[in-house]
Amino acid sequence: MSSHPQGAADDRGEAARRRADELHQRGADLRAGLPSNAETAEHARVRAQESQERSRRAHQAAAKRHHAAGAAHRRSAATHEQVAMRADDADVDAHQDAAEVHRAAAALHDTAAIEQQREAN
Repeated sequence: MSSHPQGAADDRGEAARRRADELHQRGADLRAGLPSNAETAEHARVRAQESQERSRRAHQAAAKRHHAAGAAHRRSAATHEQVAMRADDADVDAHQDAAEVHRAAAALHDTAAIEQQREAN
């Protein structure tokens, strides 16, 4: 799998297309009366495990991005607070309000990260 974001997305897309083709073929086999057997059952079990692992990795990646977004919002809040300390009276409230908005957004991302991590487990 590629380390480049677009390449990774392309790789995932191609894997999804292959799996869709595989499922389409299996559906056609079943409609044609081909029975399930130990081999097809094992293949389905392996595919289900692979799907669960992809889901787990996706939730972990989402949690990591939420943590990063929360940290970015906290840095922005801190910057606004620093600016508010140096601002003239007319700008203080605006910067303090902006800091509050960023801290609230950080809290939302922290909650989302916890939810995503819970889904990953």
